[in-house]
Amino acid sequence: MIIDFDKLDDDYKKDGIYSLQLEVGDKCNQGCIYCYMNAIKDEKNVLSDEKIKEILFDSKKIGISAIEWLGGEPLLRDSIFQHIKLAKKLGFRNNIWTGGLPLSSDNVKENIIKYTRPGLLSVHVSTLNPRLYQKLHPNRSTKDLDIIIQSIKKIIDMGYPSENMLNSVTFTGLQKADDMIDTINYFKDKFGIACSLNVYHTYLRPNIPQSDLKHFIPSSKEIEKVYNHLSKQNAGKKLPMNCVNKQYCSATIAILSNGNVTPCATIRRTKTFNVNDESFFDIVNKNRDYLIFKKMKDKKNLNEECRTCELNSECWGCRSRSYASGNGIYGMDPRCFRN
Repeated sequence: MIIDFDKLDDDYKKDGIYSLQLEVGDKCNQGCIYCYMNAIKDEKNVLSDEKIKEILFDSKKIGISAIEWLGGEPLLRDSIFQHIKLAKKLGFRNNIWTGGLPLSSDNVKENIIKYTRPGLLSVHVSTLNPRLYQKLHPNRSTKDLDIIIQSIKKIIDMGYPSENMLNSVTFTGLQKADDMIDTINYFKDKFGIACSLNVYHTYLRPNIPQSDLKHFIPSSKEIEKVYNHLSKQNAGKKLPMNCVNKQYCSATIAILSNGNVTPCATIRRTKTFNVNDESFFDIVNKNRDYLIFKKMKDKKNLNEECRTCELNSECWGCRSRSYASGNGIYGMDPRCFRN
C-alpha cells in the first residue's frame, strides 16, 4: 500500500502533516516545455546536503510519515541515496518522483529497490506518441520513451511491485483526451501501473507571461472525457479534481529547491518562509494553519459550487490551479469540469 490511509486520515483530522514534498534541486534533463516545477537544465537552486539532513530530522520531530523526493530530477543528485537511506533509517516512507531517464542506470535501479520499498516510485510519461513527445520535449529524442519503458520493465523484473509505482501524467492542451487515455491504458494493461492525473494550468512560471502558457490548458470537454475514463478504471468511482484527495493535499507541505516552504510544490510564489532563514520545525509551528489550508476544512468556507458538490468529502479542487488563475489559494479551481 503506497499510502497509510489510517495515518493520513488521522493527520488530517488532527491538523497534522503526513508528507513532505522535498525538492533537492532544480536540475532536470527531460525538457518538458509545460514544466510547472521550474526544472531547468543548468542548476540554479539546490538545497545543501547539510540542509537536507537538518530537514529530515525536523520532519521526524514534526511527525511526518513520508518524504516525496522531488526536483528538478532528484536522481541526478550524486548524494541522493545517502539522504534516502537516512530517511529510511529514520522511519520515513520514501516516495521518488522521477522523469524516468535516470532509471537506465543499474546502480540507480538497485538503490531504488533497496531504499524505496514499500514506498512509491513514480515516473513521468504523458504520451507514448513519438511525434507528440517530440513536441512536448523539443530538445529531446523520442528514444527517451524506449529508455523509460525498458527501465520500468527491468525494475519490475528485479522485484519492484507495480502496485507501488505510478505514471504521473500531465494533461495539456497540446494533447487530445484519446492520446491521454491511450497512455493511461498502456501503463495499466502492460505493467499494472496506475496513472496519477495532473490537469495543467499556467502555474505562474517565472519570467513567462500567463498569456504565453494558455495553450497548455486543455478544454473542459477533454478533461471530462479523461476523468470519465479514469472513473471506469476505478469501478465507476468518481475522482476528485486534485491529483490526490483533499486529505493528502491538506496533510502535505513542500520545501522548494530555493528553500521556500509552501503548502504545495506547485504553488511556487506566495508567503515566503525559507529554511535558510529559520528551521523547518519552527516554520511549521508558526504557520501550520496556512500551510495545511486549515480554513478549507470548514465547509462553510468552500466556494458555493464545492459546498453542494457530492465529492466535497474528499475534494476541494486544486489549490495551485486556483492560485495560478488569480483566485487565491482558497478560490475556485478553474479546471473543474463539474462546475
